[in-house]
Amino acid sequence: MSSVPSALDDAIASLGMYANFEANITQGPPQLGVQFTSTSSGNPDTWEWDLDGDGTIDSYEENPFWLYDAVGSYDVSLTIYEGTESNTLTEDDFITVTDPSNIYGNVAGTWTSAYSPYVITGTTTIQPGCLLNIEPNTEIIVNGNSKLEVKGQIIAQGSERGLIEFSTNDQWKGIKIIDSSEDNVIDYCYFTGATESAVEIENSSAEILNSIFYENSNTSQKGPAINVIETNDVLISGNSISNNTSSILSGGIVLDNSSCTISHNIIVNNEAMFAGAIGMKNGSDAALVNNTIANNIGNYACIYLLSSSPIVNNCILIHDGLIFTTFSSSPTVTYSCVTGGYTGTGNISDDPLFLDPTTGDGPTYDGLAADWSLQDTSPCIDTGDPASPPDPDGTRADMGALYYHHQISVDDPYIETIYISQNSPNPFKGSTAISYSLPKNCTHATLTIYNIIGDKVNEFTLDDTQGTIVWNGLNSSEKPVASGIYFYRLQGDSISQTRKMVYMK
Repeated sequence: MSSVPSALDDAIASLGMYANFEANITQGPPQLGVQFTSTSSGNPDTWEWDLDGDGTIDSYEENPFWLYDAVGSYDVSLTIYEGTESNTLTEDDFITVTDPSNIYGNVAGTWTSAYSPYVITGTTTIQPGCLLNIEPNTEIIVNGNSKLEVKGQIIAQGSERGLIEFSTNDQWKGIKIIDSSEDNVIDYCYFTGATESAVEIENSSAEILNSIFYENSNTSQKGPAINVIETNDVLISGNSISNNTSSILSGGIVLDNSSCTISHNIIVNNEAMFAGAIGMKNGSDAALVNNTIANNIGNYACIYLLSSSPIVNNCILIHDGLIFTTFSSSPTVTYSCVTGGYTGTGNISDDPLFLDPTTGDGPTYDGLAADWSLQDTSPCIDTGDPASPPDPDGTRADMGALYYHHQISVDDPYIETIYISQNSPNPFKGSTAISYSLPKNCTHATLTIYNIIGDKVNEFTLDDTQGTIVWNGLNSSEKPVASGIYFYRLQGDSISQTRKMVYMK
């Protein structure tokens, strides 16, 4: 059977080639990041792009990426060449950069403090293949009961001096990372006022680090601060989760069929009908390491477990009532400070002696303003799991999220002559570099890498007095390790120093 060519096929055949292109996004606030793709026919060997309609060639790449940083509409033109032949396509007003005070629909690119605040007024989505990067000191206001959906990738990475703030003037439904195939990062962010989970991760990979979840609420079985569904590739570490409320399951975090790592978090003064702090169900055998969980209100317990058996290590669990309510669950608790005591190696039941905790339970008291550090007489100091990585001051691990820093004598002969640098980059993918220096009389030294529960991952022998170790995320058997927090310890001749790093696949 023969086919009859269409008029378009005839035109293409007679032309030999024609310019054409598409973009992953054509509208959004500044800085709008657009990935262009040439879909031209023929066999072009040269591409000339005018991406902002000013008559100047901006790129010679076949598939360029471009950031638009000013509100307005932009013509886009592509000229392709095959030998001496050429063809041009110009699309008028192809890209529209919208006012950042009225955001909805698809978004991508980079959001910065220069255009802050970004005001979301309707459901906003990062589509698959798109990245939204949010820089420090950027404010995002989500109104109209809207939400930010992540199907592509979000990197919201603030800093100690510049948090990224997510809030609302009325109501918002939080960030929903659903079915994303990318590594997502929430770091040094502030979340408040969400009426569903402030951050929800479903079937996706994410790192939730160093962030504040304060006065969020919900009326469902999801966690008002963080909710994780159907995934094990989530790290929740270094966060402050306080004064959140739920009328049902948990006042802080909920895991549903998700065995992720929850470490070094302060979870205080939250309230829920069932569990004041954490709820786990449907096989969520998570690892809880070095968390401070205190002064929460739950009618049934501090932690609710349904068919879930977490490992709890080096934690402080203070609660007026049951610590665990369990259904088909059996938590393993070791080297932890637990109200009323708990069966397990190294557990204690003493007052942890916080420096300045809240004077009562629940969100009536401001858990964020309190100081959950340990007094120098705290029984939680140097009583953590001896197999855990030592604290950053080189001493035995403490219980709780905030370790007590032992003062080093000014007469210490090694204080200026031994050190390891903070690894760079951090967090990292692929590989990271750790520089070190040793005193001249040090005859033997090693740099050892541990995972979050204290297992030795890899070890390097240091033959020179100074140098750099590059770690590529492999264990001693040359197999890739999982995403998460790792510690590296330099030790030799009775001297040691430990630091923390975050590995992301």
